[in-house]
Amino acid sequence: DEPIANFINTASTLLFRNNFMKLYNKEFLGIQYGKNIANGVYLSGKLEYQQRKALFNNTNYSTVKSDDLFSSNNPQNPLSDLLPAFSTHHLTKFNLFGKINFGNKYITRPDGKINFRTQKYPALFLNYENAFAANEKKYEFQLISTRVTYEFTASNKGTFSFNMKAGKFLNAKNIAFIDYKHFNGNQTHIVLDHLNAFNLLPYYTNSTNDAYSENHFAYNDNGFIMNKLPLLNLLKSKLVLGYHNLLIPENKPYSEFSVGLNNLGFGKFRFFRIDYVRSYQNGY
Repeated sequence: DEPIANFINTASTLLFRNNFMKLYNKEFLGIQYGKNIANGVYLSGKLEYQQRKALFNNTNYSTVKSDDLFSSNNPQNPLSDLLPAFSTHHLTKFNLFGKINFGNKYITRPDGKINFRTQKYPALFLNYENAFAANEKKYEFQLISTRVTYEFTASNKGTFSFNMKAGKFLNAKNIAFIDYKHFNGNQTHIVLDHLNAFNLLPYYTNSTNDAYSENHFAYNDNGFIMNKLPLLNLLKSKLVLGYHNLLIPENKPYSEFSVGLNNLGFGKFRFFRIDYVRSYQNGY
């Protein structure tokens, strides 16, 4: 058997041009509770019973004429809509989530408490997920993950931000592909979240049921550099730089570098941004 990631990487150039969303059916019943247990510390728990089944395309009708508009709902076999992405099954998931805002400040009022984030310290997220009581043992797994976010402004020198994630699956060798860790890739020309997504990463090519490390870094000069450049300073734009990387055991590291201009537009309507992006993996 060929590695799934290599097969998807080849198929993505053939069929993933127009239809990127992959769907499946989930029927579930769950309960969730969360509470601030201390200043800057939030804890929540969630228990959910799920039944999942694969979905198939039932029509290829579209007002846009194209032979490859619709691809299979099975990311592991995009060439055929006859094979299900997974067998129908059920399991129970328990999720424990924690968030710590270091240096958190707050004010109290008779009707409650209002929290305020401080830029001096990062925010830490911790998560534990346990899938159990499945109709087949192979669908059960555990996932331990963490995330750290931070944004700070260096006086008039600009704003630095990062979003760093890491996780590790346990006992997950044969789990359903829908339970893999899937990363926010992009095969369009529009990106909405520059600190939580990759600009050029094909969907599902790096999905994993093992360990992973995902990191996003950004710098916004807030005009510190652009205001000093003749002619370019007339744009009243801001220079933005980005670096993103992804590490998983199955593939070589994936990296992206970007440079762009933010705050583009006219008058008060300055909400456009344009970036030039380069990606690298396997030496190219």
